[in-house]
Amino acid sequence: MTIQPIGAASVALYLTPDDLREHGLTPEDLTEELALRLTREAFSQAGISVEGTLEIEAYPELCGVLVFARFQPPRRLWFTFRSLEEVLAAARALGNPAPEGDLVWCDGVYWLSLPADAERAACLLSEFTGPADSSPFLSTRLGEHGSTLLTGEALAVLLHYFPEKME
Repeated sequence: MTIQPIGAASVALYLTPDDLREHGLTPEDLTEELALRLTREAFSQAGISVEGTLEIEAYPELCGVLVFARFQPPRRLWFTFRSLEEVLAAARALGNPAPEGDLVWCDGVYWLSLPADAERAACLLSEFTGPADSSPFLSTRLGEHGSTLLTGEALAVLLHYFPEKME
C-alpha cells in the first residue's frame, strides 16, 4: 500500500494487486465497504489518526486500486469572548463536570471550542456569547495564527484555578 497526503484532509491510496491478494481480493472483488476497511487500515499503518467522517472513491483496474479518501474531522463549536472574565463567568455557569474544550487567543479575543455534541453547554454559553461563524478552516486558522492557551480540559482547568468570581 502506498499512501500520499493531498492537502490537509485528503489522501491518495494505491493498493497493488499484491496488497489485494494479501487480503484475498482482486480489483474486481473490492466493494466499497472493503475499500473503506483497507483505507482505514492504511491510515492506521501510516500513523494517521482518522476521526469523523471518511469518504472514499475507489477506482479498480487490473494494475491495482486507486482510492481517494477525504476525511472530515468531527465538527467543533466555537465561541468568542472579549475578556477572560467573560470566559470564567461562562465556565462557572457550566459548572462541573465541564465539557471538553480548548481555549485559544487570536485576533484580540478568546476562542473556546466544544465538541459538536455538547448541546447543553452550547445553550448555556449562548447566554454569554453567540457561536462563532464556523467556517470550514476556522480550526486550522486558529491553530496557525492563534496561541493555544489550554487544550482538552480548558474549562475544568479554569474552574480549578478560578472557582469563584474575583473581587
